[in-house]
Amino acid sequence: MKVVSPFRLLYYFSTNIFKVYSSKNVFSKVYVIMKNFKMISSKNLLENLSYFQTKKICAMVKSNAYGHGVEQIVNLIENKVDYFGVVNVEEGLAVRKLTKKPILICSKVTNYECCRKNKLEIMIDDESDLRNAVKCGLKNSLHLKINCGMNRFGVKSLFALRGIDNFLQTENIKLKSIYTHFPRTEDSKSTNESYQLFEKFRREVSQDTMVCFGGSGIFDYGFEFDMLRLGICLYGYNNKNLKPVMKIVSFVSKIFYAKRGEHIGYGNEYIVGKDSFFAVVPVGYGDGLRRNLSGNFRVTINGKTYQSVGNICMDAFFVKIDGSVGVGDKVEVMNDAEYFAKKLKTISYEVLTSFSCFRGETIIV
Repeated sequence: MKVVSPFRLLYYFSTNIFKVYSSKNVFSKVYVIMKNFKMISSKNLLENLSYFQTKKICAMVKSNAYGHGVEQIVNLIENKVDYFGVVNVEEGLAVRKLTKKPILICSKVTNYECCRKNKLEIMIDDESDLRNAVKCGLKNSLHLKINCGMNRFGVKSLFALRGIDNFLQTENIKLKSIYTHFPRTEDSKSTNESYQLFEKFRREVSQDTMVCFGGSGIFDYGFEFDMLRLGICLYGYNNKNLKPVMKIVSFVSKIFYAKRGEHIGYGNEYIVGKDSFFAVVPVGYGDGLRRNLSGNFRVTINGKTYQSVGNICMDAFFVKIDGSVGVGDKVEVMNDAEYFAKKLKTISYEVLTSFSCFRGETIIV
């Protein structure tokens, strides 16, 4: 059983990152040793984005850009999108530090003055909010949302919409957009009904303005609209033509030998069935690796997959290995969030955003 990875033949340490070179002096940098990495593929990100660029794009970067890292994502796509979308004022302020592009807050706000000072545009869905926003100087920063079945935000009644429209006309207010979010785009019947409802409401608004749609999969329906609020698809999911943008990579920090009958991990729930070698990998639920994945996922080391065992710790998990694995070897923890989502009986959104608290370095590759 070797204890040091054989491909590390020549290295030096710089700014807490090992830079590794092959014995052939190719001098290709490899960021895999003794550190955890959230690896963002700029190629996949930009290719995903280009798939949708027949429309204007509002790139959704809420929840730390779906766990990918808001600073990295905004910097990579700033010159290729028209808007950024967030969920609250705090996220809006963080994104405003990174870009001068328009920013839309897609939920209720009350701090109108802060929005005005920082040029944050807001969603309105009732007359009271509209009047308060206008009083605070946001007359030119308003997006009207229509409720087409999600029942989260948006104007739901024609009576309320007519009141809003009367105020818009009286105050000579030009909306930035009218928009909605389709709740179930995998169901064509439901989605077409939602679209017809949106069109019914839109006809009640006495002005022409940009139409903005959101909802994974809505791009493929052929509906008439101007701007797409691009969320999970930007990051490589819910469309077979897209590629995942984020990978979680770690390393083997320790190898140990355990005999049949010994226990591994908290709760003594894993019992060694046969004398074997095991590896400790320093990624845990404190980084976003969900504890209910314990013993139910595989990782890749040196091109070969290995089974995780025992309960995931806050800072580490265990893998049953063979003699080809050495300390320092690269561990591919997550290449595709759908793999974890299926194991957890959840959705890729939840898996990705869990890694918002990841305690490694985010790098662009």
